[in-house]
Amino acid sequence: MTFAHLKTIYRDFDIRGKYPEEINDDEIYKIGKALIKYFSPKKVAIGRDIRPSADVLFSVMAKSLTEGGVEVVDLGLCTTPMSYFICGSTDVDMTIMITASHMPSEYNGLKITVEDAKPVTGDVLQKIREIVGTHTFSEETTHGNIVTHSLQADWIKKFKENHNLSNSNLSVVIDPANMIGVLEIDTFKAFEPDIKVYTIFDQFDHTCPNHEANPVKHDTLCELSNTVKEKGADLGIGFDGDADRVGFVDELGQPVASDMIGCLLARYMLKKYPGATVVCDIRSSKALSEEIEKLGGKVVREKVGHTHIRTRMRKEDAILGIELSGHFFFKETYFSEGGSLPAFIIMEIIHTEKKKLSELVAEVRKYHQSGEINSTITKTPEEIYDELKTQFQGEVFDFMDGLTINGEGWWCNVRPSANDPVMRLNLEANNKELMEEKKEQILKIIRS
Repeated sequence: MTFAHLKTIYRDFDIRGKYPEEINDDEIYKIGKALIKYFSPKKVAIGRDIRPSADVLFSVMAKSLTEGGVEVVDLGLCTTPMSYFICGSTDVDMTIMITASHMPSEYNGLKITVEDAKPVTGDVLQKIREIVGTHTFSEETTHGNIVTHSLQADWIKKFKENHNLSNSNLSVVIDPANMIGVLEIDTFKAFEPDIKVYTIFDQFDHTCPNHEANPVKHDTLCELSNTVKEKGADLGIGFDGDADRVGFVDELGQPVASDMIGCLLARYMLKKYPGATVVCDIRSSKALSEEIEKLGGKVVREKVGHTHIRTRMRKEDAILGIELSGHFFFKETYFSEGGSLPAFIIMEIIHTEKKKLSELVAEVRKYHQSGEINSTITKTPEEIYDELKTQFQGEVFDFMDGLTINGEGWWCNVRPSANDPVMRLNLEANNKELMEEKKEQILKIIRS
């Protein structure tokens, strides 16, 4: 079977597909050879999550790389942010994280970083695909070594050095959804007894028997919310499948949108770095931009997607990046996701300001949001854009990522999914009535 034609697995942000129908041992082996040909790395660290195919794919990738003379550092089980930490803080030339994030366990893939944790972007992944599909690889081998490196102790040490929760008496509920975020529980427990840590769904199980590992979906936070209320905790934290996204619930058990968490993170970071730049994805609330500017910071808007945000942060030398899906990026974590870092910052803010999380959020929430609404479509995105432009003549249009419409007292973004025949709508208005009115108008066009 040839895999040269499988363009769909080489995506904008990573390589991902169903195992073994799309991604299999042969494809991974060739990807390893292609990475050597394109990047010429000398030392590559490989981590993985708990998917059934992860160990096999590690062995195949390690074989491919060591045959090319590359030294492989076996990180074992780790989160995606831990892999970025290794890439930024050690002498490895590249890290490969074997994961498919929040997707079901029959999927797997690769997240690749190089040179101080820079993301390998979609255009480069297409070049890797071309090498895989067209190149005949030499059978000559020069064997590199495989060494093991357990990084969790270094990861926890970093948090202990950088955060002070002494005598905070805070309590937190952690929900890793049975996936690799289970490793982050020890990061929080390292701060006991200054904080109290409760956990749910804290045993590895790649089938995710309790709920999908995707905290952007509020229905996955139900048990976390209930446990926060039951324990009287100050907040709840939910991780996605590879623990690079974080979802929050407040002490009342209410989910908190990532852009509202972003407002609080901006307060903290801009106090440390006055006048600095913050990158936000185009779906984020106007309240976030207004808060950053009020604090004296500079706002830069960017397309959705972690490689877009991280690349733009490096270009702007931004201290913070915020994506509505729960990715939070920091300059101090090599312009990548900080794992548990946003949770520790929020706990510090709660402790320092002596306010409940719900009170802090109420200070920055100004507008009424629809949340992200997904609609299966039968028309092309371009046809939908044309109808929207006709319907809303006289409004201001922006095509940075999909179509953003800026109206009087409201705005929205409409953009297609990268993988499915689905259109995503995010809408915000000054009041609930206007939000509902515009939402109905736009969904009618999308779904017609």
